[in-house]
Amino acid sequence: MQELCYSALDVAVIISSMQLGCRDESRILDLIWEGEKPFLAIPYRTNQRKFILDTYHWIQYFYYKPVIDREFPAIQKDLAHSNRALQAEQLTSNFLDLDLFFKSIRIRILYGDGNDYVRIKLRTLLKQYGYKRRSQLLLQHINRCMLFYHLEATLRGGVPCSIEDADLDQMLTFRVI
Repeated sequence: MQELCYSALDVAVIISSMQLGCRDESRILDLIWEGEKPFLAIPYRTNQRKFILDTYHWIQYFYYKPVIDREFPAIQKDLAHSNRALQAEQLTSNFLDLDLFFKSIRIRILYGDGNDYVRIKLRTLLKQYGYKRRSQLLLQHINRCMLFYHLEATLRGGVPCSIEDADLDQMLTFRVI
């Protein structure tokens, strides 16, 4: 279950996508550290300073990411002259994966803009992360994430549903339980 815990990179991706000011970023980082300790990666559970510094490191990276991405060809060319290489994924990846969706909705619901839910069509969710079908392994992983992050999915009117039985075009509402 350690792979489902929040890393500083995960929190930075989520916070930078919220487009907050410095004070709000700082406030949310403090709230996450206080309220989400069981969900934090082990090195951060007892060291708030490390958590905040590492997260701000990644937030700054995302702030300057467009500039770094534009400069990537020049960096690669310079490194080639010294017989070194740099993998494109190290600087240009978007760090998106399905786990991050569930981490993000938990943080947004608990510490974000005041909504106590997140809505998305199941088809949109799957498509957003590159899936075309609901395989048994994918469903198990989604259910594992929902259980770990204490999330429930409901249909319109608050009718509980399972991901296995939900129609692809139904709007799902996720809430923290």
